[in-house]
Amino acid sequence: GAVNDLYEGTQRVMKGDFSHRIAVKGDDQIAELSNSFNRMTENVERLLRIAKENERMQAELEIARQVQGQLFPRSVPKMKCLELRAVCNPARTVSGDYYDYQMLPDGRLALALGDVAGKGISAALLMASLQASLRMQLRQDGLAPSKLVARINQHLHANTAPEKYATFCFALFDDQSGELTYTNAGHLPPLLFRDGRVTPLEVNGMVVGAFPFAKYNESQVTLLPGDLLVGYTDGITEPENEYGEMFGEERLIEIV
Repeated sequence: GAVNDLYEGTQRVMKGDFSHRIAVKGDDQIAELSNSFNRMTENVERLLRIAKENERMQAELEIARQVQGQLFPRSVPKMKCLELRAVCNPARTVSGDYYDYQMLPDGRLALALGDVAGKGISAALLMASLQASLRMQLRQDGLAPSKLVARINQHLHANTAPEKYATFCFALFDDQSGELTYTNAGHLPPLLFRDGRVTPLEVNGMVVGAFPFAKYNESQVTLLPGDLLVGYTDGITEPENEYGEMFGEERLIEIV
């Protein structure tokens, strides 16, 4: 009878019924085999539940990836003096890295680059909030970069968890004069390549979203013909090789 129960159990498993359990009687080897069968089907049933949950999460992450992809600008504005290129390759399905650019009514180009603390869905949600806040602020005419960043900082601090913050660099470029006015809120300094020399731009404020009282300044630099300005996140400089050595800024400069 015990052997017949095992046979019936294997037939149920072959049909996909992993909830079936064998009634165990006695304490001989057949009983131990029945216990092993029950533990096996229980583990398989648990793994199937985990697999289904993972499939559901992957489907949701794919939707989040598609939604996030819509947040990045789709077309590059035509400028007389500036050639603009941007790309984001997330390490995971979604990313906390952020870039944006938009032409303003006064003819200047707004440029933004950010890196949200953390990874995954939570970072992507804060990235979306950062983008929405920036686009809202850009509707106001004549807003200086330092004031715009200050307002974004207050918005993020008021509407996100205390441990959430982002590094953020915002700039306005005048295509007529070549003047770039910027506020760098704790972000890795963009690198200005000119005549074989490299000059990092200034950092003139702390990260956004951490403290409501943060103050921000702004700086200016005039871009000349042949200049190359490279903005980036730590996704470029912090990856490590098999020896635990980070890629680093020096290698980035050498490649550029």
